[in-house]
Amino acid sequence: MRTRRLCGLTLVVLAAHALAWQLAIGGWPALAPARAGVHRVVLLSVQARAQVPLTSSDAAAEPAHAAARARVTPAPRAGDGGALRHVPRDAQAWPVYATRAPPSASLRYALVQAGAAASSAGVAELEWRREADAFSLRLATAVGDKPPREWQSTGTFDAAGVAPLRLVEREKGRDRRTVSFDRERGVVRFSGASGAPAVAAGAQDRWSWIAQLAAIVEAGARRGQRSTHWDLQVAGLRGELERWTFRVLPTGDPPPELRRQGNELSASGNRAPALLHLLRDPEQPYDLRIEAWLSPSLHHLPAGLRMSTPPGPWSMSLWLRNS
Repeated sequence: MRTRRLCGLTLVVLAAHALAWQLAIGGWPALAPARAGVHRVVLLSVQARAQVPLTSSDAAAEPAHAAARARVTPAPRAGDGGALRHVPRDAQAWPVYATRAPPSASLRYALVQAGAAASSAGVAELEWRREADAFSLRLATAVGDKPPREWQSTGTFDAAGVAPLRLVEREKGRDRRTVSFDRERGVVRFSGASGAPAVAAGAQDRWSWIAQLAAIVEAGARRGQRSTHWDLQVAGLRGELERWTFRVLPTGDPPPELRRQGNELSASGNRAPALLHLLRDPEQPYDLRIEAWLSPSLHHLPAGLRMSTPPGPWSMSLWLRNS
């Protein structure tokens, strides 16, 4: 009796192993059609995909791949020609200020320029022209027997304010150097340097910053806002792209050079106009140091400018004349 039971148990175990083997290699064997009224549940075996261990480089890249798969590409915006506008990597580092561009104005200045040998006096004219969607800023200087020089910045307006497109430096009526902005691609190009570095919204050229700073301060003043400093990205004529931070200095009397011009800004003491005194400190030797006295009566265009490159001997000052 025991022998029969053992034999039966052995046959059951062998049958179970045979069935498991059949499932592993090909699934359930074909079954005869079910009779009417009989429901049969059929199990299908699905072969699992072989798992390949990740290498160290693959493992490191896997999160990036997952993020790329999950990222949704935004649709092109109208007017972009089917392509997304290039955004500079450091665009988030530059603030975008509210602006109110000053109306058109023509200002004449007494000019004093100093160098290693001596200083020279002359005149300068700042011509600012504002239209509906375009601007022109021209600064012309004449000092002693030196050839007259001028700089002309032209451009448009956008959400960040004054948006220069081209700056031209001229001497003896000939173009010497240029700075050109490609606002759609967010880059700037220089005639005197290679490459096209990225620029942020609100970037200015070597002279358009005068109008942009006036527009920023004017907008803040109308809102009753008082800031301690403003940051501008400025492209120079020699291929430099710099951060210019203008700090607000304590209010005081107008500088003596300005008071000597004999206009409404020549008063002192309690009668002195409330000029906004700003300073841009150089960030390295021979970098540009700028003092600016902005006049509310001029919609915060400068009544005075003093520029130098310490520790070098060069300096240039502009003082508003009695027109």
